[in-house]
Amino acid sequence: MITNYLKTAIRYIRKNKLITSINILSLSIGICSTLVIFLMIQYDYSFDKHLQNGDRVYRVISIGDFKSAAILVPLVRTIDEEAVGVEKVAPIFSIYESKIKIPKEKDDFTIFPKEKNLIFSTDNYFDIYPHTWLSGSAKNLTYPNQIVLTESYYKRYFPQAAVSESVGKSIVFADSVTLQIAGVVADRKENSDFKFDGFISVATIASSESMKEFHQWDRWNSYNDSYQCLVLLSPGSTVASVEKNIAQLVKKYKKDSEEDKFGLQPLSDVHFNSDLNYNAVKPATLRNLILLAVFLLTLGAINFINLSTAQSIERAKEIGIRKTLGSKKSSLIKQFLMETFVVAFLATLVSILFLPLLVHAFDGFLPEGFTLKQIPVAPTILFLAIQLIVVTTLAGFYPAWIMTGYAPALALKNQISKNSNLSRSTFIRKGLTVFQFVLAQVFLIAVLFVSKQTRFASTMDMGFRKDALINFYIPDFNRANKGDILKNKLTEIPEIKAVSFGNQSPAFDGSMSSSMKYDASLEENKEISFDVRNGDENYLKVYDIPLIAGRNVRVLDSTYEMLINEKMLESLKLESPEQAIGKTLDDGKYTIVGVMKDFNVASARENVRPTAYWSAKRGYVMHVALDQEHPESWKSGIAKMEKAFTDTYPEESFEYKFLDETIKGFYQTELKLSKLLNWAVGLSIAIACLGLFGLAIFTANQRTKEIGVRKVLGASVTQIIFLLLKNLLLLVSIACLIAFPIAYYFMNQWIQDFAYRTELSWWIFALAGIGLLSIATLVLTTKTYFAAKANPVDSLRDE
Repeated sequence: MITNYLKTAIRYIRKNKLITSINILSLSIGICSTLVIFLMIQYDYSFDKHLQNGDRVYRVISIGDFKSAAILVPLVRTIDEEAVGVEKVAPIFSIYESKIKIPKEKDDFTIFPKEKNLIFSTDNYFDIYPHTWLSGSAKNLTYPNQIVLTESYYKRYFPQAAVSESVGKSIVFADSVTLQIAGVVADRKENSDFKFDGFISVATIASSESMKEFHQWDRWNSYNDSYQCLVLLSPGSTVASVEKNIAQLVKKYKKDSEEDKFGLQPLSDVHFNSDLNYNAVKPATLRNLILLAVFLLTLGAINFINLSTAQSIERAKEIGIRKTLGSKKSSLIKQFLMETFVVAFLATLVSILFLPLLVHAFDGFLPEGFTLKQIPVAPTILFLAIQLIVVTTLAGFYPAWIMTGYAPALALKNQISKNSNLSRSTFIRKGLTVFQFVLAQVFLIAVLFVSKQTRFASTMDMGFRKDALINFYIPDFNRANKGDILKNKLTEIPEIKAVSFGNQSPAFDGSMSSSMKYDASLEENKEISFDVRNGDENYLKVYDIPLIAGRNVRVLDSTYEMLINEKMLESLKLESPEQAIGKTLDDGKYTIVGVMKDFNVASARENVRPTAYWSAKRGYVMHVALDQEHPESWKSGIAKMEKAFTDTYPEESFEYKFLDETIKGFYQTELKLSKLLNWAVGLSIAIACLGLFGLAIFTANQRTKEIGVRKVLGASVTQIIFLLLKNLLLLVSIACLIAFPIAYYFMNQWIQDFAYRTELSWWIFALAGIGLLSIATLVLTTKTYFAAKANPVDSLRDE
């Protein structure tokens, strides 16, 4: 029986190639989209799932005024030595990039100037994240000047040397620190947010005063998200008890600790918490992806339902004959479900062919590290099989029920219009068409509004200059001398207006904060938390940050002069900027000498935060302001800048970044959302228009003789086109009217996440509505024009 159903289905599909092609294309778009999104979600949920004790691994995070993954460096050692209920502590002190030199013969070196994925840690890291050891031992990391490499990094550094010979080989880190290879581990294939390729012993920092100073080894008031900490709790320990113990330790070693609060973040939460991980995947994003997949698949299924029920009129006689010859309703339903299954199966095969194209199209939205080579075969086949069954059931059952409900007598007498099922199916078909275009219209409005908000946020006034401004990092730890030399060279370049040497720019893709006691505070042990920037006296000039009181900072030897912004006045409970001048923090170590106008250090999602800038001799970022009024001079200015850099650092490569590009990076989530919505709009409109085109074909075919009669009676082509278009375009217009309030509600909810926002303008709705109607008109006109131009003799000769 199944063989007979299959043969009949294939025969019907061959007979109706155009409609079948439309159905296959519609379903394949939806199936391929859901497959890509399934693979993305499966990939994201695979992170750090391989650890045997993963449920006991936590990251220590700051949960005070500034929530972040940053931790106080001395607290890591304190937890390791004194915390109760903690089995292992693994510091993760990240290194943005550094130079690695491999010694060769005769004092020569092979140089790797911009090595990334290196950290300072201890042997405990390998207890939390087990690796396969190819040589050496993790215990060697208890000694200073030791490094463990992954196999891939070792082979890059020593391509001719066997791994068995690795232990004891030397490499030079940051131009001045000689490290001995303590071991080599196999590369980890599992997905993880804590996957690294080089592990330098933390004891290396402790053995060098300059490195201790740079890495804030003993500072209990400085936060930097380059310093993180993982802990493995002891069996039976609770999160609450360990958090309480950490709070006691902070209070023990830092009396002014009321604002310093720390918590434990489960390892399973790290990949999905964007507040604590800049590369995190937001659960809301995954939910949106799932919704998008469901919508696209639903749109494809609606096309199939609409075209199948519309086509049922032409199949009425077939159904009547089958019933007259004894076919039961259940048998007919199975036959029609088999037809749906074959179409859905062919659509699944086509979707697999589309997969590389869609993955390439989604390239900017895919998770970092995701490739088709990592596709898990068994789960993917299972997913496609389940999806095939679901699509067959959802898309096939209703048309089958409608068609098998026709009375044989009415069907054989061409009186199918008297069947109640037909009028009901016509109403439902119109409703489903409206639903398709409601989704397409909502997506289109969302695209326009998200793009408008992203453009507004990335170009808004943040309180400092961000155009024609270049930042670049200074190499190695001994930055001060050479950095000053380079700064002096840059000031002599005429295309450069100002140069400053310090740490980060006002806004960057990270966080730097501090907490200090305000010496004039009436509250004992009360600290204030604020964002931090520091550097030389040219910083304000480079970024055009105005002072509203006091003067600029001076670089001193033993104390620090500080500038604060207006927002920080509120934290200090001062009523006027002038009152802040002369006030001190941290027992007189920092003296406020001026007040800056407010500027925003974060994205448009956040209001202005309390921020301080203090003088500092050392720095690792050069800030260069080019001539805004003469952009034609930038190219030559950058060339001269590069020459000055390579003259100062002949072994380094010059890499710079414009500040406005960094700020655009704040809105990667919105840019990805915009790209996703673009695809959602394109795919949903494509699917909806395919369905509309199919309905236009049936409308034209059903009214062929009517068109012929009207033409004989003098109707023009334009009148006939309007006759065929008006009902279908009315459905699209109704869809637009329904979509407007829905889109307004969801976009209004979305924009609430922004402290600085644009308006949801009326023209967005008008443009979206006109655009969708124009596309629908173009699609429909393509078919109706040829129907209107047809010779009436051909349509009337069969009468």
